[in-house]
Amino acid sequence: MKKTTASIQRGSVLLFALFLAAFSYAQSQITGSIQDADTKEALVGAYVTPEGAKGGAISDTEGKFTMTVPAGVSSIKISFVGYTTQIIELGNQTNFSVFMVSEDKLDEVLVIAYGTQKKSDKTGAVTQVTADELIKGRVTDPIQGIQGKAAGVNVSKSGGDPNKGFSVNIRSSASVTGSTDPLYVVDGVVGIDPTTINPDDIASFNILKDAASTSLYGTQGANGVVIITTRGSNLAIGNGEPVTTVEYSGFVSIDNVANRLEFLSGDEIRQLATDIGSANFQDGGANTNWQDEIYKTGVSQQHTVAVNQTHKSGNFRVSISANNLDGVLKGTTKDRYIGRMNISQKALNDKLVMNFRLSGTMEENSYKKYDGGSDPQNAVYQAMRRSPTDPVYNADGSYFESDRSFQYNNPVAMLDQLQDDRDAKRLLGNAKFTYTLAEGLTASVNTAYARNDAQGFKSQPSTSFSNRTNGSGERYYNNEEYRYIDEVISYTKTFAQIHNLNVIGGHSWQQTLKNGFSAKAENSFNDSTGSNNLGAYSEVIYGDVNSDAAAGVGLASFFTRATYDLDKKYYATLSLRRDKSSKFGANRQWGTFYAASGAWVLTKEKFMKDIQRVSDLRLRVGYGVTGNTNIPEGANQVVFRPSGLSQDRSGNDVVVFNRVNDVKVNPDLGWEILNELNIGLDYGFFKNRITGSLELYRKTSKDLVMEVALNVPPERERRQYQNLGEIRNDGIEFSINAVAIKNKNLEWKTTFVFSRNIQQTISLGNGINPIQKLTISGPGLVGAGLYTQQIEAGQPLGSFYLPVYRGISADGAFLFETEAGGVTRDWTVAKRVYVGNAQPDAIIGWSNYFQIWKGIDASIALRGIFGHQIFNVTRLVFSNTAQAPTLNVLKSSLEERDRGVTSTPSENFSDYYLEDGDFIKLDNLSIGYNIPMKENKKVKNLRIYANGTNLAMWTKYTGLDPELNFSGSEFGRDQYDVYPRTRSITFGVNASF
Repeated sequence: MKKTTASIQRGSVLLFALFLAAFSYAQSQITGSIQDADTKEALVGAYVTPEGAKGGAISDTEGKFTMTVPAGVSSIKISFVGYTTQIIELGNQTNFSVFMVSEDKLDEVLVIAYGTQKKSDKTGAVTQVTADELIKGRVTDPIQGIQGKAAGVNVSKSGGDPNKGFSVNIRSSASVTGSTDPLYVVDGVVGIDPTTINPDDIASFNILKDAASTSLYGTQGANGVVIITTRGSNLAIGNGEPVTTVEYSGFVSIDNVANRLEFLSGDEIRQLATDIGSANFQDGGANTNWQDEIYKTGVSQQHTVAVNQTHKSGNFRVSISANNLDGVLKGTTKDRYIGRMNISQKALNDKLVMNFRLSGTMEENSYKKYDGGSDPQNAVYQAMRRSPTDPVYNADGSYFESDRSFQYNNPVAMLDQLQDDRDAKRLLGNAKFTYTLAEGLTASVNTAYARNDAQGFKSQPSTSFSNRTNGSGERYYNNEEYRYIDEVISYTKTFAQIHNLNVIGGHSWQQTLKNGFSAKAENSFNDSTGSNNLGAYSEVIYGDVNSDAAAGVGLASFFTRATYDLDKKYYATLSLRRDKSSKFGANRQWGTFYAASGAWVLTKEKFMKDIQRVSDLRLRVGYGVTGNTNIPEGANQVVFRPSGLSQDRSGNDVVVFNRVNDVKVNPDLGWEILNELNIGLDYGFFKNRITGSLELYRKTSKDLVMEVALNVPPERERRQYQNLGEIRNDGIEFSINAVAIKNKNLEWKTTFVFSRNIQQTISLGNGINPIQKLTISGPGLVGAGLYTQQIEAGQPLGSFYLPVYRGISADGAFLFETEAGGVTRDWTVAKRVYVGNAQPDAIIGWSNYFQIWKGIDASIALRGIFGHQIFNVTRLVFSNTAQAPTLNVLKSSLEERDRGVTSTPSENFSDYYLEDGDFIKLDNLSIGYNIPMKENKKVKNLRIYANGTNLAMWTKYTGLDPELNFSGSEFGRDQYDVYPRTRSITFGVNASF
């Protein structure tokens, strides 16, 4: 391979030497040789460049170079693909012997459950994404940074609501009633909300995808685990005097609506009324674009200042950030302020390592309603249906209102008049102590306390046209406390120089306590107080005795893990965990979870020694059992609340309690159990210039928690949660990372990830009928049976089960296929078939990073999701011209004026409105410039950049956004409840001092 590389480089060596001869000017001349530090082999084609000046040289076939150094240059840079770049001070020396150290990614350290390990030692499916690899530019949510970066990890967000986070689904995690969100672990603390972290404070993500990697988290690991490490959270020792750096990063972003639906204009509605001869058409006299009225340009900004210091016994980092997000739907804002302090310190002759972390978050949210389907306060829905002939305001400046239709509200008035605000504060404190008891033996204690407080304010003035309650106000308060502690003992020993052993054992305990209160009042005496004074209303609807709520959940665990390798060639890992959770029935609170995995490094075998192009090849196999406790809250609890006072037989006042829920307690209710087999192959070629992995997995979820209807009587309760059913996922993941180009003028790194998953419902349990899901609603959607999906054995979750469209009758009515093979006009008696699925078949991500001549950098990230369908309720309702000219319709409806026109759109309910949701999206494009800084200046680094997000999308989907959330058990429906996707242009600065 080296001879091949040498022959390829000879031509470029000659051309480059001629170029230098033509343009160089002699000041001083240096010579040298460049070799591999381990093999002492000459490196052919290494680049030698003067720092801060033009010119350079390339090492020849013997690894030697000669270069003329311009006046004023004090150092040179030496770079070669696959090796760590070196900066060498010249001094008075003129001849140099340079030994390059391999840039081996296998030496990178992964963060795993309750510990760390080298990437070369892993036996499970773990993907690491470092800060340098995250999405560049405008990142307002930490999870956004890993979008498209890891195979098998689907990070999605529907629309651009600043108050809505990203959903994460790892390997198509599935549950009928429970959450499919992964477990988040922040700096070793389990169960922390990642949105409370400033993205600038993150050092790395480590994503545990298979059960062999997640089993040590027991009942919490079924949906995968995302481990976040923040900057400065681990010990980093400096040499000599303290070194302090100050960092600043900030950006300003301009957001606009990326896609709009095309509705008729006022003139087009008038023309339609003329064409159809509408005698009752009410012309409001205006030509209003209601989407223009509710949407705007958003201007957002973020600023972070951080101080870092390392000294001879520890380090610290303190950061503070302010983030102000302004949504494109008028009135939607999010202001967030985060402070974080991480301190690491050695003591007691370096035997004790102490880590202290403290973070606080203040967040203020302003919400506007755009979801809830045809909810009368849904501003997006009202803007779609509102007649464009209606003006926004009356001549006197008041809002124009009309009884044109039922629950027909002015969306601008709603956005201006309805209050829905939230004020939240979060605090997290964490202390970890690690003590070395003896050589290779350590003990650690990790404790954490978190508190979340949120209060909300809602109000609607009595003058609001959409208000049927003569003004209303509402206040709520929620408090959540979280306590966590784990104790771990770790023993590491090497025997006979080739037997390496690590054993850990530990205990953890965590508890979550929740408390809340809310009150609502109606019939306002004075609108000016809004929600600030509920005494200004004559009637309290609920509060005091009815709205107080408290709940608590605890989890205690014992765990152990042993890892062994023989001469770094053969690896084995075993783990075991016992959990006790208060969420479940008295007979099923304890559970056992275990895993076994191994790896074989093929490149260390003799038969691989002569294959020099293969730098790394290792086979991994793992099997594990984990659990899922993310069941609905109160699924196995009887909840009573006081409803007032009564009197006993003696005439004494007694409190009357009413039962809130109708759930029968199940003493045998337990967690969902996940079994997973994973086979992986890691590879590296050409000194790991190309690396990647291939994963095959089968995971089976058993004992799914499902809601079962009970007969009343004999039962008092109407439902019970039971462990029933089984779902299986089979998948493949592939990733490749490559340094495509690396020379003195250009470095191009590229990463491509691909994943495909096939899901099947194996069983729903005895006596359980197919489950209908995802019912649609809206104007003209009447009657029973308007469900779009069905869960049944043999089908994946998210399967669309619909009547089949078979054309148009002579008078323009929809026709549907019957069981007998004929057609009918009545969809309720038509044949239903499985016609698609809301889950994607395949997901890809392609990320590229460029370092270009003279300090220019660029990145581009694309993502694609394929093989899923979306039921477009918006098109079903608004492509029907029967509601025009009273209400507005899509422009595309004019092309279908003779197709299925009906005042009851549910008469057309069928797979005709099921659309492909495939898309390819340009997620991110960034270009930056590192401004050269002179030595000994206060500003050490200064980078300016421009960034664009959501710049382009290629899709055939006709709705607002084909990227719907893929988590939970109900998704795949577009029902006039989508916040528009936003396109952002950002300008930012990064500096260090």
